[in-house]
Amino acid sequence: MAQLSDAARARFEEFVRANGDRLLHTAYGLCGDWQHAEDLVQVTLSTMAARWDSIERNALGYAYRCLSRSTVDRWRRLGRRPEVVSDPVTLRAATASDPDVAERLSVLAALQTLPERQRAIVVLRYLQDLSEADTAGALGITVGAVKSGASRGLARLRAGAFQEVEQ
Repeated sequence: MAQLSDAARARFEEFVRANGDRLLHTAYGLCGDWQHAEDLVQVTLSTMAARWDSIERNALGYAYRCLSRSTVDRWRRLGRRPEVVSDPVTLRAATASDPDVAERLSVLAALQTLPERQRAIVVLRYLQDLSEADTAGALGITVGAVKSGASRGLARLRAGAFQEVEQ
């Protein structure tokens, strides 16, 4: 960040203060792991700092795109080696007594059952409330792919919720 002027640095730091938690929660929704989410946000912020003067006008959109691309890169790396993932049932069993925490853990456990691309679409589209076009841009896919991925992801989540109610 040494190349930024003092004024640009102050604007960047204000952006981080205002949006840091939002970016962290988005990253967590994309990858399902707090440590990886923190790494994704750090990479995103480093990339943004280096290009701040040219991206400042659409900084949040750029941040989402960086997070999404970093997540996809991570999926590709993980696809080349096995990874031990927590079982969604185990996540539900670890629920705290606070109903809000229980609900959040339940949503996160349900999201972990989705394939990576559908999870990214659902998180950006519905949890971060991005438009279909913005979601498509962030993930580097077409609007049609966002629509079909969102539809399939929501159907899968609904089917999973329905199965839990029956049991």
